[in-house]
Amino acid sequence: MRFSRMSAVGRAVQSAGIPLLVVSMIVTTAIAGIPGYFILADALGPGRSGEALRVYAVIALCTAAAEGVALAIGIFIFWRLSRRIRTLNDEIRALVRNVLHDLRTPISRISNAAQRILGGDGCAEEAAADISEACSWLIAVLDANVEITNNYARIGGPPPEEVDFSAVVSDSVELFGAVADMKGVSLGVSLPESSVKLTAHRHKLQQLAGNLVDNAVKFTPPGGKVTVSLSETCNNIVFKVADSGVGIAKSDLPKIYDRFFRAERSRSTPGSGLGLSLVRAIVTFYDGDIDCKSKPDSGTVFTVTIPKRK
Repeated sequence: MRFSRMSAVGRAVQSAGIPLLVVSMIVTTAIAGIPGYFILADALGPGRSGEALRVYAVIALCTAAAEGVALAIGIFIFWRLSRRIRTLNDEIRALVRNVLHDLRTPISRISNAAQRILGGDGCAEEAAADISEACSWLIAVLDANVEITNNYARIGGPPPEEVDFSAVVSDSVELFGAVADMKGVSLGVSLPESSVKLTAHRHKLQQLAGNLVDNAVKFTPPGGKVTVSLSETCNNIVFKVADSGVGIAKSDLPKIYDRFFRAERSRSTPGSGLGLSLVRAIVTFYDGDIDCKSKPDSGTVFTVTIPKRK
């Protein structure tokens, strides 16, 4: 009960904070100004009280205008900070809710497998395999979330080095080439004649290229096509992955980089829903930009632009 009363008082103070500030400024200006008028009138003499009043009025108006501008700026900054805090709180709540929801399945698998072992039903090896697989999934999810957070926090780990981005892209295409062949998807790559080098962290570029190529192959049906290309301009490096897959609904496009978000069409496909979140975090880490153009049943094109760094 005491906590509820304190919370109510706190909300009341927050709600009345700005009106109280305005009233206090007006009262303070009036209290400070009245003695100032009499001092000014006494300094100018009894015959110049009208002039003293005019001077005081000008000073009061200028003071009020300055206070008004300062108050408006303060209110605007306070409003922006409040909005940002509310947004962060909403994101934290959503993240916690999604993490708890997504961790429930592997934890349930581990619990069930352990119960089978304890029950001695003769499936100890199979249960142990389930536990190992569920633990690996849990570790992968936790590692991906830590990596995303570190990228947004600008925590890069080892110092960056000169990386051949062309080789990274080529390795990613080769890695997922076997999966594409097994699925009957054509996977092609277009690289410039000379190597495209970038001062970066190799593992981040591998995650960036690997997740985009993996997604493209994963969501392209048999007989479809995935095209990967890399190019550079005077100031930027452009990495593009285009596919002829299932596409993304327009209503889902603003959400595709949210952690654990999975569109309706992709929920039957294995995955954690963290791949694109990690990609955008890496692009943000390098002050780059990522753009997605997609239509249902017409394919998707992801374009990543990373500024060159010396």
